[in-house]
Amino acid sequence: MMLKNTKLGSVVLMLSFFLLIVYGCQKIPKGFISDSIFYNLNPFTVSQGITTVSTGLVIDGSTTPMNVKLLVVRDMATGKDAANILLKPDTIRLFKGAVDYNDSTEAMLNLKLKDSTLAPFSINNIGGRMQFTQATKFVPVGNYNFDIEVSNIRGTKIINNACKIIVQGASPDTLSYLAYNQSDSKFTSFVTKSASLLDVKITHNAAGPDKIIYVWKDKNGKPFDPSKGEVTARPGRPTWADWDPYYPQLKTDTSFEYRYPSGVPQMPVFSAAKKYPGFGTGITYYSVAGTHNDLGVNANTTFTINYNLTKGTFVVVITVKDLVRVP
Repeated sequence: MMLKNTKLGSVVLMLSFFLLIVYGCQKIPKGFISDSIFYNLNPFTVSQGITTVSTGLVIDGSTTPMNVKLLVVRDMATGKDAANILLKPDTIRLFKGAVDYNDSTEAMLNLKLKDSTLAPFSINNIGGRMQFTQATKFVPVGNYNFDIEVSNIRGTKIINNACKIIVQGASPDTLSYLAYNQSDSKFTSFVTKSASLLDVKITHNAAGPDKIIYVWKDKNGKPFDPSKGEVTARPGRPTWADWDPYYPQLKTDTSFEYRYPSGVPQMPVFSAAKKYPGFGTGITYYSVAGTHNDLGVNANTTFTINYNLTKGTFVVVITVKDLVRVP
């Protein structure tokens, strides 16, 4: 009985040794690549001319680094290749240094700007972040998608229609603050009024000359006359002339007009006004003189407008709905 057990043990030992040799000679796969790799935010929305970056791919436990290669981009409306739209480099103007109020002439400002050639769209080759540059301002509004190849130490996979890209029109301007109060002639006593009494409308004509026009109207739609002092700067506060010092302010019988430098990425280009460093970027104060409205008080309008697409003419009309103009 002892002999049989010894023989059986020897057989088991030899078999185990054999299996160890067989499996030891087989190559053990390295790493892991998931069948579920995707963009978490899909579709992904981009505004024309705005630098935007997505998060990377969700790799579902796949071994890193995850290498990503863009294969093709398409216009979803036509199904055609969109490389000449999304991948074609264009020249845009960028800041190459910080701009402040000391850069107060167009020549000085130009020293802080540079022309850069960028493609609107690219994929980061590690992790797959989608990257959109200011050159998207040349990309038509529409829907696009793309295919990618992902790979790591384990292998390679093709992901078709990896993400839908929605390119939408960017607002050429942003009104971010609006306030209204009334005061005596010396600006010493103030009464806060509802901002709803100010109706602000901004129109943009991309084909017009590069300038910004501010117009104040009474509740009947009659414009006040800045050239006769009916609209003035509020003492001790910035006006748009402080944010756009590059050309002389022009007063007409219906408006203030300001030219701005062509090709700058946005206006204003600096964050603090020279005379008024404590005020927020772009905030602007004007007053409708009490001597020229039926209430006999200074009507003080305050607003912040940023101009995102600096090309063409902007007309800003501020209607003061509780005033009637008195010439």
